[in-house]
Amino acid sequence: MTPAEEITAAVEKLHNACMAAAPGPWKIAKVPPYTDPLIMSRYEETLNDEEVLIVGNIDVAPEDQAAIETLHPGVGLALAAWLDEEASLHADDGAANSGDGSAVNCENFPHALAVARAINVTGSQS
Repeated sequence: MTPAEEITAAVEKLHNACMAAAPGPWKIAKVPPYTDPLIMSRYEETLNDEEVLIVGNIDVAPEDQAAIETLHPGVGLALAAWLDEEASLHADDGAANSGDGSAVNCENFPHALAVARAINVTGSQS
């Protein structure tokens, strides 16, 4: 896969994941172990009508909670848009479509490629 294709693949993966997720911003909430939909609905209403990412009856470390709440799908979509712009700018760039991308003459390209590679190797591969 060329560097430009890596960025395009990351755009698609990130966009699909963000569109499938509940829109942000998110709030993490530890949910009581109830399975009754009516009880769950009432519980969610008590959280000030904020979008709640329900993590079940588990503890989330404060630093993980802050990261999850900060990096909601709105942020992911903005990041995907930036990556898509970088991919479009270099669609006809021979250096972005061969080799390792190091010959691309653009200060943003190496950053976009690093972000794309991080996205492409993490999370679900769908």
